[in-house]
Amino acid sequence: MTPEIYGRIMNEYNNRQNRALRLADRRREEIFAKIPRIRQICEELGGVSALMARVFETDDLSHRAQRLNDIKSRTEALIKEKKKLLTDFGYPADYMENVYVCPICRDTGFVDDEQCSCFKACVREKMYEDSSMKSENDGECFEALKLDFYSDEINPRIGTSVRKYMEEVVKICRSFANAPKGNMLFTGGTGLGKSFLCHSIAKELLSVNTDVVCDTAFSLFDKLIKNRFDINSEREYKDSIFNCTVLIIDDLGTETINQITAAELFNIINYRLINKKPTVISTNLSIEKIKEVYSERIFSRIVGEYRVIPFFGSDIRILKKRKG
Repeated sequence: MTPEIYGRIMNEYNNRQNRALRLADRRREEIFAKIPRIRQICEELGGVSALMARVFETDDLSHRAQRLNDIKSRTEALIKEKKKLLTDFGYPADYMENVYVCPICRDTGFVDDEQCSCFKACVREKMYEDSSMKSENDGECFEALKLDFYSDEINPRIGTSVRKYMEEVVKICRSFANAPKGNMLFTGGTGLGKSFLCHSIAKELLSVNTDVVCDTAFSLFDKLIKNRFDINSEREYKDSIFNCTVLIIDDLGTETINQITAAELFNIINYRLINKKPTVISTNLSIEKIKEVYSERIFSRIVGEYRVIPFFGSDIRILKKRKG
């Protein structure tokens, strides 16, 4: 996670807290005006802490337990009366409490110094919005997928038509999106639908709040390198890449390939394999070219642990242009 993304997230949480405070104030004044008895109840409940403190300061042990029990019973009775008054007047019983987007962290983003699940979801959304895939391919999803541009002619290499073959590939991708397990490598030339399916998988996962990071190889490694000199940012961003539930790297091979990016790629692949975290990679490179361009270690892990799915056909982008 970059400092810019972190800043946007914290700004959003500040806005959430401010909205919650304003909403709580409006609801409180609304209820107090309509149901004056609830104002009295809230004032009495507000004095409970001070009352309990006095019990511990002044009451002897023989009376303390009974006094605390009396306070507890009175508090429960007041809360019950408050809820009944609200429902009698047509309001939800929690109308004065349910003002937060996330009641777990009360819109702070943290619970006991740990990131709340809502904060992690916000990180995913912001990273997706910040990715090149969001800006370039926002409309790509399974629902928008059409196989009209794939040929119905039998392809000798696969023993069926490319269209039939791609129908099976789409089923595999949908199945993965519904229950992420294992790893996949999409290979083939440009314009065959690899990026479209990467993005479709990501959209499906995000729709059910799965922790997914989806970006192009160029963008991902560019951010990793830019954050190398900011320890906190590098740690945050690396953690999101290494530990997200599903990682999707599109267009592997378009990044600047050198010892640094090759080492980072190996570390990502190796760590996620060891920790059984599903990964999807798409590339225009052939399997043999991956071995040549990167390393034997990366090649062996991909060939041994990934389901390799080759894509066939003609460049759909060109076919669409011709069709107009």
